[in-house]
Amino acid sequence: MDHTFLSALLLLLLVLDPFGSLPIFISVMRNVAPERRQRVALRESAIAFGVLLLFMFTGQAFLSLMHLS
Repeated sequence: MDHTFLSALLLLLLVLDPFGSLPIFISVMRNVAPERRQRVALRESAIAFGVLLLFMFTGQAFLSLMHLS
């Protein structure tokens, strides 16, 4: 694997803090029917993945547009 990919993955995991977000996720999912929870979790994960992909491919152009380096 590329060193850049590993450092980006580690940084992403540290920023997102999936274990710290778990209590919030559980409390939000409390009102969702048990048979729908997996679908909702997969849908939200797919949306987050799509946003990450969008910024991965267009992030540099966005930063240039905002005059940020």
